[in-house]
Amino acid sequence: MTFFGVAAKVCFMACPQENRHSSIAIRSYQGADRIWVEDANVRFYRTFHDFDSTFADAVSAAMDLLEGQMSEARSLYLIAESGRQPVGCIFLSAETATVSRIRLFYLEEAYRGRGTGKRLLNAVVTTAREKEFKTVRVSTFDRHPEACRLYESFGFEAVSTARSKAFGKDMRQVDYELLLVGGNL
Repeated sequence: MTFFGVAAKVCFMACPQENRHSSIAIRSYQGADRIWVEDANVRFYRTFHDFDSTFADAVSAAMDLLEGQMSEARSLYLIAESGRQPVGCIFLSAETATVSRIRLFYLEEAYRGRGTGKRLLNAVVTTAREKEFKTVRVSTFDRHPEACRLYESFGFEAVSTARSKAFGKDMRQVDYELLLVGGNL
């Protein structure tokens, strides 16, 4: 099945396009979305967390890596949109033959708390399971307690926490893992 076929299947099964609680559609990432992904991430983290200019370089490098892996059958890159305007994104790619990684999971602040983050996360975890990954990894910082709670609600466990000097800030990086052995979400 092609990348777009997988995304359509996941969205049909795990991401209803619209319901009475949400007008958020989930679709496959397209190359034209890159500008929005970069701008939205940089804008948010510079405005709300005062990250320095090195963050923009890190986001651009992450996008270069992800776009280089885009054709891999085990990848899933999704965009959440409202009225055809992107409002969120999540990227799942292979880190090894058995380990997948979530990168650049972002949702505009005005769209948080509506279940969209759960839909995006559920879609990539479902795909990771279907693609027979054994583990899903994601890293965040302790200054994102909402993200930490979301990962933990899905069964992710913090496997390491380390002090980090990144993007001009002293923080703690939290690395999470979800073991995909049996069971369903």
